[in-house]
Amino acid sequence: MADSLDEIEATLSDAIDITDDERAHERLEHAREELRELRESGEVDGERADDLETRIDQRLRGVDERENYEVDAMGAARSPDDENA
Repeated sequence: MADSLDEIEATLSDAIDITDDERAHERLEHAREELRELRESGEVDGERADDLETRIDQRLRGVDERENYEVDAMGAARSPDDENA
């Protein structure tokens, strides 16, 4: 478990640089779980924790959108139609 919000923020920063979507997703989910555990301990700044949670959620959505875009682009390349050609 992370000992502080600083450690979670560092994990979030590291996850931003990961180009492998699956690894990035795993790292972000891990950061989310650590944040949940810190919140349960009751020893964190609630406002800062809320901000980190929002940033984690945004990054997760970004990874998911990137994955979806790559799948859509691959499908269009394999079987182009009038829209995608």
